[in-house]
Amino acid sequence: MSEGVIPGRYAMALYKYVSEKGLSSKLYTIAKEVERAYAATPELRKTLINPVVSVSDKISIMNAIVGNNTDKHYQTFVKFVIENKREEYLREIFLKYSQLYRKKNNISLVEVITAVELDKKTLEKITSLISQKVTGEVEAIYKLDPSIIGGFIIKIDSQQLDSSIDRELKNMRLKLVNSSKV
Repeated sequence: MSEGVIPGRYAMALYKYVSEKGLSSKLYTIAKEVERAYAATPELRKTLINPVVSVSDKISIMNAIVGNNTDKHYQTFVKFVIENKREEYLREIFLKYSQLYRKKNNISLVEVITAVELDKKTLEKITSLISQKVTGEVEAIYKLDPSIIGGFIIKIDSQQLDSSIDRELKNMRLKLVNSSKV
């Protein structure tokens, strides 16, 4: 079975189950915490797929990630996934769950990447402008990436607007290379 199919099926089952319980929003918050933990701790995946680490320790690790924000349905789901030896897919399952939740609740994920830190007022203005262009709610994530040199990159769901200086320099280089071949 494809790696994308397994997480998708588990995520869909989880979404249907918690939706029936009226807990899809709470699990969305938990899914974001799980993703933050995976992003902040690259060793997490290695630990979870390590056959030497016991099932109970893996479950404890996943429960510790969400701390006080835990939910019995989350705990039961994580236990089920780990006991069925699917722990390698946990990150992808929660990513797929988040995507599914945003789609079902008409939420656009917007990522704004800049080379320098922007003040709060500017970030709010950017979010406001984007909110006017998309239907539904906007969930914004701001990131710094000095490698883009200047300008910005805005990603809205699967679309990207790249107005970075780095992109412009690459485009100019391509034009110069292509014009010298003539």
